[in-house]
Amino acid sequence: MIRFLAGAAIVALISTPLSAGIAALPAPVASMAAADGLTLAAGTPLKVAVAEEVNSTTHKAGDMFKLTVLEDLRIGDVVVIPRGTPVFAEITWRTGKGAFGKSGKLEFSLRYIELNGQRIPVTGDYRQEGEGNTVATGVGVIAIGVFAGFITGKRAQLPVGRELMAQTAQAVPFTADGILAPSYDSGAAMTAAESGSPLGKCKAAAAALPEKKRDKALRKCFSERMD
Repeated sequence: MIRFLAGAAIVALISTPLSAGIAALPAPVASMAAADGLTLAAGTPLKVAVAEEVNSTTHKAGDMFKLTVLEDLRIGDVVVIPRGTPVFAEITWRTGKGAFGKSGKLEFSLRYIELNGQRIPVTGDYRQEGEGNTVATGVGVIAIGVFAGFITGKRAQLPVGRELMAQTAQAVPFTADGILAPSYDSGAAMTAAESGSPLGKCKAAAAALPEKKRDKALRKCFSERMD
């Protein structure tokens, strides 16, 4: 089952990391510059911002959504990932707004940076909760009994501009002028990043099934809320 830390959703719909949080992780190995190129270290942090509204009413588990890099990422004086570069995240679990004032919830994972047609895997797991309606629920239960079930909470909404932190999942080679190195294998990098998690293994197993069984197997992967 997925592990998470509940956020202070009632105050500001704050997204909170599902793990111990990026700030609590050890500092990454420094990125390096060498005569024949540059290396962006695994675990390098970067700020990203949500680029499209996401909410628990219109989105479902498995949906992808877009963010963007907020600041140039440099190795020395060389920009290797420019500000505005697209980043993509995947919703891994969600509930819509619920009865009895329960709020909607979204859990999502940052997946990759898209740079010059290639993907650089990143990590970052978050949960977004909507604002509950606990006062109204209490009043409703007393006043109208079983019909209190029709009092609903708020959907979970991830607004445009919400800032989050990501980390590079692996070391990434660049040329001396900041271009992805020809040796970089985007497909292999993504496979390696995804293969280590139970969800990644479940999705790989589902993808290997006949098409008629694939969608059902994928839904099961998400419903089990693996991480």
